[in-house]
Amino acid sequence: MQTTPDPRMLRIQLGIELRRLREEADRSTFEAADVLGCKQPKMSKVEGGSQGIKPEEVARLLDFYGASAKQRRYLTEVAEQAVKRNRPKKYHRDAVPDWFQRFLALESAATEIRLYEVETVTGLLQTEDYARSTIQAWEPAADPRLVEQQVRTRMQRQAVLGGKSRLRSLDVVVSEAALRRVQGSGEIMRAQLTRLIELSERPDIAIRVLPFSAPNRITVLSSFTLLHLGAQRLSSVYLEDVLGATYLWEAEEYTRYSMTLDRLQAASLPAEESRELIAKVRAEHT
Repeated sequence: MQTTPDPRMLRIQLGIELRRLREEADRSTFEAADVLGCKQPKMSKVEGGSQGIKPEEVARLLDFYGASAKQRRYLTEVAEQAVKRNRPKKYHRDAVPDWFQRFLALESAATEIRLYEVETVTGLLQTEDYARSTIQAWEPAADPRLVEQQVRTRMQRQAVLGGKSRLRSLDVVVSEAALRRVQGSGEIMRAQLTRLIELSERPDIAIRVLPFSAPNRITVLSSFTLLHLGAQRLSSVYLEDVLGATYLWEAEEYTRYSMTLDRLQAASLPAEESRELIAKVRAEHT
């Protein structure tokens, strides 16, 4: 599937990636500005996604930060796409494989994440064995090395739950179906459900279960994620399917999904009752 990524999304991703590489290289925005021969405010705007940057400038920064060859190829391509004068769109459609790398950048910079999961535990809350089982189920013929690489990536994503992360709150509504659908084995499920209980006790993580018994609940057939990036002043809806991903950022669309999640939360069990239900399902995997 051929797509034309939205320049705004590309600028935001590029800024996030450049900031991460600069911080990993232990360089300041003043030093980066010197490399480009510009003032420090420009670097802040570039990293915030509000100002564009030329591909040749990106290449100089990547040299300065000591980026790997793989990072150079990918981010140079992103920079080249970002400067193209594409017609503005109300949504951004990504094709595989770029959609996931772009999502990783946005997720890592998010200050607030709210999401609804239908059939599986969300990747941010998965145990390593649960993650490996889901990946192997989706790609049973995949090279084991590729599977392990994907598992490592999924575990690395969970760094956003750490103390140094920009993420301030994670709000999850998970269908009871995700708790009861056995992934891997009873042992894997027991460990996964234990992790959910433990994480639900953190003040910055809310996990609510939408039970089968909820009366007159609305029907939402697919999962979705709401991402808010404070520094970039971006609020986006992220939708994923087998062919790629879609980002929605029109105010009306974001509001509609936010209101839908509010209704799902209202039909869900409170935090303590959700933990009790998770523990009840866990007890079935002895």
